[in-house]
Amino acid sequence: MKTNPYISKKSIIIICIVLAVLAIFSVCFYSSRNSGDVAVITCDGKRVGSFPLNRDRLIPIKNSRGTVTNTVQIKNGEVFMKYADCPDQICVKMGHKSKDGESITCLPNKVFVEVKSHVKSDIDVTTN
Repeated sequence: MKTNPYISKKSIIIICIVLAVLAIFSVCFYSSRNSGDVAVITCDGKRVGSFPLNRDRLIPIKNSRGTVTNTVQIKNGEVFMKYADCPDQICVKMGHKSKDGESITCLPNKVFVEVKSHVKSDIDVTTN
């Protein structure tokens, strides 16, 4: 049996250790995030409002012409994009968000939903 001269047993072990450390870090990082209190919604750079996640509701988002382009739903402490008139539907597929710093973005309609918490986290910076 020929061995690959580019991949040794030592390099495979190192790769496995690095992947294990990254997996552990990811689990610790995401489990330590605080639950969010509010969903802050902006459309075309203008604040639509800040809505508590503990009250179920539907929030229609209108463009500058007054047409409803998106509908954001808050249900069971989570926020998600229930409807969007954009062709790609990426924002609808982004799923339910409830942790501080998570967001939903609809680029065609310029709608941005961010979950925020009033509780300060030990983590200085988060990226999505």
